[in-house]
Amino acid sequence: MREVSITSRCGSREGVSASDKKLINQWAFHGEQVAHGTPSGIDNSVATYGGFLKYVKGEPSVSLESTHALRVLITNTNVPKSTKALVAGVRALRDRYPAVVDGILDSIHSISTTAASLFQSTSEAEETLEQQMQDIIRINHGLLSTLGVSHASLERVREVTAVRNLASKITGAGGGGCALTLIPNGMASGDVDVVARELEAEGFHCYQTVVGGGGVAIARSVDGKVAVEQWLADTIERHGRPSAGGDGDVYGSAVAGFATLPAAAIAVLKPE
Repeated sequence: MREVSITSRCGSREGVSASDKKLINQWAFHGEQVAHGTPSGIDNSVATYGGFLKYVKGEPSVSLESTHALRVLITNTNVPKSTKALVAGVRALRDRYPAVVDGILDSIHSISTTAASLFQSTSEAEETLEQQMQDIIRINHGLLSTLGVSHASLERVREVTAVRNLASKITGAGGGGCALTLIPNGMASGDVDVVARELEAEGFHCYQTVVGGGGVAIARSVDGKVAVEQWLADTIERHGRPSAGGDGDVYGSAVAGFATLPAAAIAVLKPE
């Protein structure tokens, strides 16, 4: 299992102005459009601004001002999926059964508003908050499954983690891809490692992290040693050489480079 560091290990990091964040978010959203067709805008917004966001498409995102940090285990099932195809499938299902599907979507919306309230809660004990989050994660996964966006691999993640009373759900479009598992703050790292090994025995890859980072920032070096520009150039040189069949994929090379970063070189800022 790969654990994503929750402390800054990428050398000096600089803040980004509000206007620059807005521009970065807009360009990131365009990238999401290329990849997914009609994205919600959630991924690029939370990656840009950090923390927890309440987001409604077509409206400005709202920071939830949460003081809670959530430990999560991200499991990559390594099953490829098409967001466009999955969205189209839900649309087709709604066209056939509009009242039924709208009811499911309304329930999912209620889960989102409930989660937002929990994030902002200052009165709930941590243990109570975690139990409520586990409940709505399980309900959310079940509702998404009824819309046809689950997959056998995602159900296997749910089954393996449920044995240890952990709640897991689809994250992203579903149909493969990744699952998210909530880790109670009191759960020992060794016990999390056991779960991760069981999942990896199924052919999956696991990453432990903390939700609620600081958003986009400027890093001048990787792991405090190599300048980012030099590291990226070296990565493209290693992975982006033209193949026998054609030109090298520079974009894919850059992504491959980031995917091979050591855990210590990935900076996820702890919420203040």
